[in-house]
Amino acid sequence: MGPHFLTAVVGLWLLASPDLLGYRGAAQVNNQIVGAWLTTFGLIAMSESVRAVRWANIVLGGWLICAPFIMGYPDERAIGSLVLGLVTISLSSIRGSVFNRFGGEWSALWRAAPE
Repeated sequence: MGPHFLTAVVGLWLLASPDLLGYRGAAQVNNQIVGAWLTTFGLIAMSESVRAVRWANIVLGGWLICAPFIMGYPDERAIGSLVLGLVTISLSSIRGSVFNRFGGEWSALWRAAPE
């Protein structure tokens, strides 16, 4: 639960950083879109039953790493995007503890139900 919450915090930082640091352009738009998705997926992944949503944040972290080269960010924005992309991938790679199993998956169709 903790790493996914921290991923949501990274997303909130991406949402707020254009206004707090005063930058515009492609970096602003990208950070606000990716930040909204990171926050949403991070909060959803906190629930154990849909933890697989964390894989979407790994893709978004990869985009944060690639975006400065594709969209031509200035140097200081590029470094921030690279660092936050690596942090996002690292945090989203942590699976977390499994306390319950949800659903029966396909094998539940041929296995006997526990009594």
